[in-house]
Order: sequence, then C-alpha cells, then structure tokens
Amino acid sequence: MKLFKFISSSGIVSRRKAQESIQLAMVTVNNVVVMDPFADIDPLKDVIRLDNQKIILNSSTTTVVLYKPKGFISSRSDEMGRKTIFDLIPRKPFLNHVGRLDKDTTGLILLTNDGDLSQFLTHPKNKIPKEYVAKTNEFINDKVIKKIERGIFIGSGEKGKAKIISQEKIKNTVHVNMILRQGKKNEIRRIFKFSGLKLIALKRIKFGNITLDQLKEGQWRELTKKEKQYLDKITRKG
Repeated sequence: MKLFKFISSSGIVSRRKAQESIQLAMVTVNNVVVMDPFADIDPLKDVIRLDNQKIILNSSTTTVVLYKPKGFISSRSDEMGRKTIFDLIPRKPFLNHVGRLDKDTTGLILLTNDGDLSQFLTHPKNKIPKEYVAKTNEFINDKVIKKIERGIFIGSGEKGKAKIISQEKIKNTVHVNMILRQGKKNEIRRIFKFSGLKLIALKRIKFGNITLDQLKEGQWRELTKKEKQYLDKITRKG
C-alpha cells in the first residue's frame, strides 16, 4: 500500500496533506524518516507515525452531516480563537471536513474519516453537484443568469460558473437556488461580486443527493442507509 494512501485512509488528513507531510519529513516508517509519498508499506506490519502520532488504519468508516451555523470556521483549530465546526461534533471518531464553508456561510457540510471518499467528493473532475440558496435584494435578470451559467470572471484568473434553478421572493429578499459543480474558493460570493449583485446570506442545502433533512443549526447526524448506498454507487461508478 502506498504510504500517502495509508495515512489519508486513517482519516487524520487528506491525501494532499498526507503527501505534503511526507515531503516535509514529518512521517516515519519503523522510526525511519521517509519522504517519498509513493513508498510501499505493509499496513499490518509497519509502524507509521505522523508528527510522532501513530497512524492506525481504519477498520470502519464514519461520515456525518453537520448543519453549520454562521460564525463557525471550517478548520480544526484557529489561532485567533474563533469557533470551529469541530466544536459541534464529538471528538471521536476523528473526522475531517469534506471541502469547506466560509465563516459566514451556513448549511450542509460533510465530515468523514474515509480519505478516499473525501478525495472523490472534492475532486473537480467528479463534478459532484452542491446546491445553495443565496439571498439577494432583487431578481437576477436573464442576461446575468446566462453569463453566470456560461462562466464569469471572478478574479485570480478564474471563472465562476453556476446553474440557477429558481428564484423566489420571500418577504423582502429574493431566494436564488443555485447548483455548483466546481467548488472554487468562495465561488458564489465572487460570482455575486463580479456580477454586481448584493449577497445578503448564503446557505448550502444539498451535497450530491444528501440533504440537511430535519437538522437544526449546530446539529449533526450520521448518514442514512439510503445516503450510504448513494455514495457507494457514485464512488464505484467514478
């Protein structure tokens, strides 16, 4: 088994972070520093440590859905002392977030100790749809909708692209349902900014076929049987 895959499958870090950690000489195999992420190891015999923490291969995996409230950051710790999503879930099993939601965005975020699943769900080539509700102060006109759906420049040499599936006025705000398949950093916020639109609030309501269901802000739940079957199906297909 490749060293970086063994580490990421433990759920402690992502595949990318596992490779970076190995290249930064933070990983030992049988007390010897190994800097090749693709080195072959025996998961049953070799002793692997990351920053002196012994890595144990998962015998079972856990994935949960969290309803992230506003003001919480998608990080395990914060040097500024801000609240994190890990303050809202049990300490065990050790889970990592699948992608991120910025501090002011609310809604659905997945956490798992299945490194391969996390890698699949976040890889751009797999184009897993994520649905959001964006609140704004006016309806988006057809011309702007077409630009957003074709792809609009959002700075840093990048294009943002989203499918707008509905708009509805509720009280004094317009609720715009949008689907993303790329997942660039702060993509919807940047789409609104470069389209000259005001974004009042943003909430993710769906990740693939997984929804918040009956969760309230700050609550979490394990996946249903149906949701697990859905993830098994798309990962096998991918």
